[in-house]
Parts: sequence; C-alpha cells; structure tokens
Amino acid sequence: MFSELVKATRSFRNFDPSYRLSDETIRGLIELCRYTPSTANSQSIKFAYANSEESCAKIFPMLGWAGYIKENKPPYDGNVPAAYILVCYDTDLSNELEIDAGICAQTIVLGAMDKGIAACMIGSFNKEKASELFALPDNIKPRLFIALGKPAETVEVVDIKNGDVKYYRESKVKHIVPKRTLDELLVKSM
Repeated sequence: MFSELVKATRSFRNFDPSYRLSDETIRGLIELCRYTPSTANSQSIKFAYANSEESCAKIFPMLGWAGYIKENKPPYDGNVPAAYILVCYDTDLSNELEIDAGICAQTIVLGAMDKGIAACMIGSFNKEKASELFALPDNIKPRLFIALGKPAETVEVVDIKNGDVKYYRESKVKHIVPKRTLDELLVKSM
C-alpha cells in the first residue's frame, strides 16, 4: 500500500557495508524519473551515479551528514552507503529546477524503499568537488546527493513536542525523527 511505503521511507544514515548496488538497480531507480511531472515538460534534471567502493569513498568526505547531531554523528565507522546518485540541473534546458529536482529525488527514494533499499537525500555537500569528480560540463549543476544502501538502523517517527523538530539518536541503531501532527499541517479547510 502506498501510504505504508511513504511511512517507511525515511532518511537512513547507517548502511550495511556488505551490500552493493548494481548498475541495473541504480539505472532502474533513475529511469523512474522519466515518468515524473516536469515544469513545462523541460525534463531538465540529469543524474550521475557511483557504486564502486573506490568512487563512494571519494564522495563520502564531501558530504555533510546529520546536521542536528553534534556528537556520535552517523554514519558510524564502516556503515557507509553502497552507492550515490547525484541529482543535477541542466541549465541549458530550464531555470525552473527546484520543484523538478524534489519530485525526482522523492521518486528515487520511494522507488528504492519499495525494493528494500534505504536512502538519504543530502543537500549539504561540496558542489565544486562533486562537479570535478564527475567531470560535469558547465551547464550541469549538482543539486543533491542521494545515498543508497541496505539499512543498518531503524528510523522512528514521533510527534513533535514543544515545537522541537530536531532529530536525534536513541542508540547507534535507532534514529528518532519528530514530525508535526496532521492538525499542525492543516491551515484551514472550507
């Protein structure tokens, strides 16, 4: 059921290091974006990916993980992603890109979870180094990374208390994410 898939799709930050993702699996997740809505049908979102241990090791240090967590920050030693997808803008095709990037990223993350693959969208990273690593042309601008792998933790959603939206670790294998209630999301109904 779709609602269960959405509820299970969280930002995972610890991954099973023994699991690898194939080119076929990653390309299948990216292909889902062919079917997503796009502003003026520009289809201006482009992708690069890495799934070798060597390439992933080059990407990992350029990422800003779990900004709210200051101590005991995940991912923990060895629990790194098996692959990354870099979501990019093609500025030759459109300048209306934020919404399309979000639609594509969420589609990939939902598609991954449907296959039992955990994901984490990461917008905090060194964009210049990412462009260099993937040898991107000037018109292709990196926007966010999606880290992928088999989950090595659980993520639990709880209601926000006292307005605090900061996620936290309950243990090395349990991540807690406060979310607003439906009543807090609704502004008005008519």
